[in-house]
This record gives sequence, structure tokens and C-alpha cells, in this order.
Amino acid sequence: MALLDTIQGHLGQSEVNQISQQLGVNPALAQTAIAAALPMIVAGMAKHASQPAGATAIQQAAENHQDVVDDVGTVLQAGPPADNSGLLGRIFGHHNDVVQDGVQRASGLDTEKAGKLLMMLSPIVLSVLARKHFGNDQQTNATQVSDTLQQEAQTAQQQVQRQAPNIGGILGQIFGGS
Repeated sequence: MALLDTIQGHLGQSEVNQISQQLGVNPALAQTAIAAALPMIVAGMAKHASQPAGATAIQQAAENHQDVVDDVGTVLQAGPPADNSGLLGRIFGHHNDVVQDGVQRASGLDTEKAGKLLMMLSPIVLSVLARKHFGNDQQTNATQVSDTLQQEAQTAQQQVQRQAPNIGGILGQIFGGS
């Protein structure tokens, strides 16, 4: 099962409702924004992981967040942390603004809400990534992280291109850009 499908499996109606409340938008817009944000998060992580230091940062962040999927509702209820630059900076590097802009353009959320959404979803993505691909294997190296994310980003881009071509075009800009 693709990473996006696994993540979506952890985001049922209750979790979408929590996200919509945190963002102050209706659940339908929250669902649209989530569908736009998840592949962009994966693409942004893949782009950052193409450099060894980025892959190492993502690997460490994934290890630190591997238990998030045990209680997604509690994580979402807590909302985004006050200082969101740390985690997003570690997993997106200098691609953070591009990912946030892509979520904003694809979903219609304003910049602040797009940033909050990224902060709420990123720990879930990291957790699923850690469990699905790395498990309890502490021997995962930066090359494996990069390879896994490149493969998942390509799969995400193909899925999105079929389901939502407008989002796929934005995703292609993120994934294909430098």
C-alpha cells in the first residue's frame, strides 16, 4: 500500500473534523486541503532528502515521531505547536515555502492556515513513514531514506495526477523544481 493510502487510513471523518475545527474551515474544505497537502509533504520531504543532510534530518524526525499514529486524535486535538519553524525546517529544508505555497494554491487556504495544516499533518506523515518503511530497524541509513521518499513521491505524483490533475501540476513543480 502506498504511503498516501496508509496516511489517509489514519485520517477518518473524526480527524478531518478536528482539523477543520483547528483551521476554522468547513470539513469539506479541510478534506480538500488534506488531499492537497499530503502529496506535497511527501514531495517536499523527498526533495529535501535528495541531499544527505536532509535525508538524515528526515530520518531523525521520523524516528522521533513514530508513535504519533498510535493516537492521531490526541495529536490533532493539541493543534500545531506555537513555533512551527523547527519541524518543518528539518523535514523540508529550504523547500518549506514552496510546499506551503503549493498547499495554499491547491486548496485555497490562506498562508497561515496552510502552514498550520502542514504542522498538523507532518508528524502523521513522519510516523507512517517510520513505521511503514523503517520499522524498528535502527540501521536505516540516509540513502535508504532518500530512496524510499523518492519512490513514494513518484507514486504520490502518479496517484494525484489521476485523481486531481490541478494538484498534480503543482506537485510536479515542487518535485521537479530545485
